[in-house]
Amino acid sequence: MPASRRPRLFLLFTPLEGPSGGGNQFMKALQAALMRKDALASTQADADAFLFASYHGLARAAMARLRRPQAVFIHRVDGPIRLYNRMDDPRDAKVAAANRALADATVFQSRWSRDANVALGWPQGLPDAVIPNAPDAALFHPPAAQRAPGPRRRVIAASWSANENKGFDVYAHLDATLDFSRWEMAFVGNSPCKFERVTHVPPLPSDALAEQFRESDVFLTASRKDPASNTLVEALACGLPAVARNDGGHPEIVGRGGLLFDRPEEVPALLDRAWSEREALRAAISVPAIDDVAAAYVDFAASLVDARDAGRLRPRRLGIGGALRLFREARA
Repeated sequence: MPASRRPRLFLLFTPLEGPSGGGNQFMKALQAALMRKDALASTQADADAFLFASYHGLARAAMARLRRPQAVFIHRVDGPIRLYNRMDDPRDAKVAAANRALADATVFQSRWSRDANVALGWPQGLPDAVIPNAPDAALFHPPAAQRAPGPRRRVIAASWSANENKGFDVYAHLDATLDFSRWEMAFVGNSPCKFERVTHVPPLPSDALAEQFRESDVFLTASRKDPASNTLVEALACGLPAVARNDGGHPEIVGRGGLLFDRPEEVPALLDRAWSEREALRAAISVPAIDDVAAAYVDFAASLVDARDAGRLRPRRLGIGGALRLFREARA
């Protein structure tokens, strides 16, 4: 790579259209931001560095590693999935195996995720960085004018996943105990619960979800061991003060733009407080800009390419045997 040119990244990522999880929305936004910076490789042959995510697309990543043995491969990781799902979940082992076989460096999406992965035996020795997620500002932004107070305040929660650890214990508790004469509550996404008084809205595409956020007063997330909630980032970007479970990466994301709880019974009072302090909380919201996050990825890639060229970093060598093992992992 000429010294005058910044590295170009190839994203080993296939975007999904329509309603989907937050990771897909972030990668689409990152792809667009890298393109604006002329830092997105249009083909694998043009790439100085490759970015692959978690356990997704491992066969494709292995083929790219075989074709481009001198390129730098960066592994974007969240989790640990075992803490969020169950301790015998095999996906963390698949992510760690991919990291050992393919990655020259790791990006964690929160400090909590890095520390929790290391505590559970994450492979050590590679360069790593914590680079947070950011929303697509064309979709997720505050309203032109703040919502006029209605007869009831509106709290909204959202989740693509119906995993119980996404906070449904709290949402079911509020369905039974929230004062609905003063509050209305909407849940957007997939839910294992049948709500009686909470309005359940099916999964929405990003533009419609952003409108739902802008029509609300407070965002609530009660997920456990959530390393880097994209939905929380998107809601904050729409100017919503957050009430969030004091767990996972939530405290890092919320910062001073919301309030934290430990027990479900604390939530109603915190919703009232978030409403009464909404102007101060809105003013304190700090969400990374996607262009700044894209720049962080480019800077990290540049440091790795420089280290490779100076002989301080040797890209992984993937043999046919290792590739076959990853192909089997990808199918498992």
